[in-house]
Amino acid sequence: MVKVAVIGVGHLGKQHARLYAELEGVELAGVVDILKPRAEEFALLYKTTAYTDYHDILGKVDAVSLAVPTTEHARLGVELLDRGVDVLVEKPIASTIADARALIEASSRNKRILQVGHVERFNPVVALAREAATRPQFFEIHRLAEFSPRSLDIDVVLDLMIHDIDIVLSLVPAPVGEVRAVGIPILSQKADIANARVEFEDGCVANFTASRVSFEKIRKLRFFQPHDYISVDYASQTGTMVSLRMGRVTERKLEPAIQEPLKVEIQAFVECVQKRGKPAVSG
Repeated sequence: MVKVAVIGVGHLGKQHARLYAELEGVELAGVVDILKPRAEEFALLYKTTAYTDYHDILGKVDAVSLAVPTTEHARLGVELLDRGVDVLVEKPIASTIADARALIEASSRNKRILQVGHVERFNPVVALAREAATRPQFFEIHRLAEFSPRSLDIDVVLDLMIHDIDIVLSLVPAPVGEVRAVGIPILSQKADIANARVEFEDGCVANFTASRVSFEKIRKLRFFQPHDYISVDYASQTGTMVSLRMGRVTERKLEPAIQEPLKVEIQAFVECVQKRGKPAVSG
């Protein structure tokens, strides 16, 4: 039985708590939140113990989901890893490169698991697109969302675009050669809309657009490779692959069994904790 806790039961943390409570072989040993009423609400809902100080769970759990503001990831995460706790940290891993490196080094130093919550890696249609990918040469990605007051401690790149950057980096084997980007603040003090053009050393080009001040929700990725065009809709978990082979055009629907990507992500983390495996997204 793996004993886990969720630190931070806000917008995302409460979903982590729900899923841990549902999983077999897992005991949700506690939820932690600096807001006592919120901690008590979800502790009651999932029949566990409420805490307001994460230090109180040390020695009582094997692993945690860390769903606090990004600027706090390194401070809490490094201490947890140093105390022998495996950590699933919500994306982005940290707000600075130095903090990200501190988390990675703490994981290595203590031989603890550090998994970063890039949930789109566990989207079933992304898995099919990855199987179909041969030598991607051009990407066009759009991720648009309505404005939300949460996550304003980071800009739209670390808030939203980071999902797609992670997917593209997992599909292109070549190093990044050049990055050109622009972003502007609209409703917050940080960039709320951004566009980036990334060129890889093998000639592949990826264009990213991300906005958290849109009137519509779009999460789509398209890429081209020799003889193929592949389109993915993250939200509907569907896609299309159009191919030209021997002078003949064929169309294949990408329609995997619908799954909750966050549940798959958490199951993968728990399996890593149990078997001491390497996470798909380790930092």
